[in-house]
Amino acid sequence: MNRLPPRACVFDLDGTLVDSLRDIAEALNECLTLLGLPSYPVERYRYMVGEGIPKLAQRAVGATHPHLVARLAELARARYRVRPLRHTRPYPGVQELIGRLRAAGIRLAVLSNKPHDMTRRMVATFWQDGEFDQVLGYIDEEHRKPSPHYLRRICEDLDIAPTETWMVGDTPTDVETAHRAGALAVGVTWGFRTRAELAGAGADFIVDSPDELG
Repeated sequence: MNRLPPRACVFDLDGTLVDSLRDIAEALNECLTLLGLPSYPVERYRYMVGEGIPKLAQRAVGATHPHLVARLAELARARYRVRPLRHTRPYPGVQELIGRLRAAGIRLAVLSNKPHDMTRRMVATFWQDGEFDQVLGYIDEEHRKPSPHYLRRICEDLDIAPTETWMVGDTPTDVETAHRAGALAVGVTWGFRTRAELAGAGADFIVDSPDELG
């Protein structure tokens, strides 16, 4: 990676810091079954997650039962909230990466489309020593990624320009968020989407392992 080191790194959570796919899929499938709708294989959720529970519910229901989207989102929030950490773990090498970046004096943050309280809970479970300066999750639909609103706010709060910031994520949504905020978009291939999708979205750099980031 031929680039200057950043002053700040803002990480996506699901598919970037932690592998949460099975927990999300199982919670959604349980709720789909309750509503009498078909469930999906875990791997299918790779292409459904990344833009918050309302969007996930819409994709899971499809065009067949639009009146059930809001109900599924409500049920899924409640179900996932009681079981978000059954299988979820940081990806190999990620915790060591965060430690190295912090030791190098790089400011760190998390920006997720997972509900805000759950984002904070998950980060606090795996990073208990205050490694991240800010942790923000989904608060309102208007500012859900790919809106650049919260990424710009993180940069302002850290007093670091977006041009000196990396947005690190595994989906085209993260790439778009970075570019709309004026930050560098770093795609990771160990998450939920493919290298081709990240390249097609215009990621500035794509990495295959945490060691490539620092």
